[in-house]
Amino acid sequence: MADINARLLRINGTDVSNICEYTVEYNKLWKDAERNMMGDVRASLIGIFPKIVVKTTVQEVSNVMSLGALLNTDFFSVQFYDIISNSVKTANYYASDFKTKLRRRKNSLIDEIEFSLVPLSRSV
Repeated sequence: MADINARLLRINGTDVSNICEYTVEYNKLWKDAERNMMGDVRASLIGIFPKIVVKTTVQEVSNVMSLGALLNTDFFSVQFYDIISNSVKTANYYASDFKTKLRRRKNSLIDEIEFSLVPLSRSV
């Protein structure tokens, strides 16, 4: 059993800190999904693909650069806290598009960064 107060997220062995929102979406992927004339669904469930959505605050520009370097690689290993199973899981992911926003140039103040991590294969 995992401790919910422990680390929530690691990307390629690097802790993602200052997380202010953490969401796991349990997305279902279907094959050959269709409705017949009666309106009944016929489909085969391929699996559950847990997408992770994170919003993090950034204290320093160097943290943005290191997080950006992690997210801008093609595929990477992710250790994440799975809310439903109350355990830590490891899987291969990629990052969707994300953006950074400079709030105040003089102080190098950067707004929160929100990004999504999308699994390469179904849930383990």
